[in-house]
Order: sequence, then C-alpha cells, then structure tokens
Amino acid sequence: MFDAIDRDVRAIRIPRWGRVIEVDDAVGWLVVDPDGDAVVPVRRYLTDFVAQDNSARSVRSYAYSLLRWWRWLNAVDVQWDRATPAEGRDLVLWLGIHLKPRNSARTASRTTAGTVNPITGKRNLDDHYAARTIRHSNAVVRAFYEFWIEIGQGPLINPMPLRGGRQRANAHHNPTCSLLRPDPTRRARLEEIHDNLEARIIEAKREGWLGEVEGLQVSYAGVKDKLAQIDATPRQTATGTELGIPTFRSISGRASTL
Repeated sequence: MFDAIDRDVRAIRIPRWGRVIEVDDAVGWLVVDPDGDAVVPVRRYLTDFVAQDNSARSVRSYAYSLLRWWRWLNAVDVQWDRATPAEGRDLVLWLGIHLKPRNSARTASRTTAGTVNPITGKRNLDDHYAARTIRHSNAVVRAFYEFWIEIGQGPLINPMPLRGGRQRANAHHNPTCSLLRPDPTRRARLEEIHDNLEARIIEAKREGWLGEVEGLQVSYAGVKDKLAQIDATPRQTATGTELGIPTFRSISGRASTL
C-alpha cells in the first residue's frame, strides 16, 4: 500500500529546518528545532545510543543524520511517528539526484571535484551524496525506529526496512541484544552515564515530563543491566580467568578434618 504514494522527488526542496548543537551533558549532541528546543524523540534515542557506550563522534554523526530525516519529514509533511517505507524510499531517491547544500561556492576545488586523484587513486569529493553517506543515513533512521518500535511506540513498520531478510542492523546498539558484551574497562564511563540518567529522571518527574521519564527509564535500565553484566563477568588474573573454583594450592593448604 505504501507504493501507492507517488511523489515528484525532483521537485521537493528540503528546508534548512533546525540544527545540531553540542550540549554539556552525557548525551553531548542534540537536534533542536528552529526555536532551539530539543527534538524529544531524537534526544531519547540518542540518550539510549550513548548508554550503549558509543563514542561522541558517533553520537554527532547520528544526530546529523536524524536532522536530515526530520528536515525530510517536514518537507513531505509527515509526522515522525506516521512515517512509512514510502518516506524512507523517497528520501533515498532524493539523496541520489540532489546536490548537497553548500554555504559558499567552490573555488580552488571546482576543477577537481569528483575526479580521481592521480597520486592516491581515490576520487575527490564532489557535491553529490556519496553511496556510503546514503547507506549510513538509512542505517541511522532504521536504528532510530527500531528503538521506538521495540518500546511499543512509533509506527508499526520501520520506514527503513532491511531487504532480503538480512540480520538487523545496529543490533549492538540495543541493550536487550544478547550479543552485546560490555567492556569492563568502560565501567567508569557507564557509571557516569548511570548517574546522569538518574538525575535527569528525578528532574523529569519533578517537572511532570511523563514521556521523557519513560524514555529515560528505558535507557537507565539498559545501563544498569550493563553494569550488572560487568559485575558478573569473571575476573581476569595474571595467570588466567578467575572462575571462583578452588585451586589445588588452596585445597592442599586446608587442614584435614577427617
């Protein structure tokens, strides 16, 4: 039924809506609307994303991809939780035929843009969206909706579905994924995120932000689970992994009671 939506993607102009800003908290980066207010669904997702111990660089990259998605939804007049695979498909088509926006015209790079560098053998960047950029955009939007669908909110169908039955992308970002094994060396960072989320939950409850509380509690539970996994991980010793099994030396040193 989504195929029935037929847009002239060539005629669509994406507005310069909102922006990405750096903030001084555990999340680090936010998407804000033209009034400077955080886009709450994106903030909640990025909070969860950070809780999975992703780097600040990844958070920034995801924020910009989600800003592009929000601009696209504004251009086609669709609410984020009403988006369908038609919106995902049409964004991919739009990125494939339009040029990236520039703040100023090219000067010195005008003659080399898109050509192959004779020394490195690599293609110089041009004003088109690279295939890897489009793939990354798709993966970010897909992961964003996976988060919301898993907690029972958002649309019923992911606007960026995987094709051909491949493994779900970005499963390692999901706190419920059984393949995820937190790194014990990152415990201090997880404790920092834990304390930040705890403080934000208290603030959200005090202010009556019920939707925010729910999202923060999901992320908070994920962090607590990671800390519990780290605590349950067998300790590494200089000679191997300590499993809590008595060694021969400890047994032979005990006094016999027989």
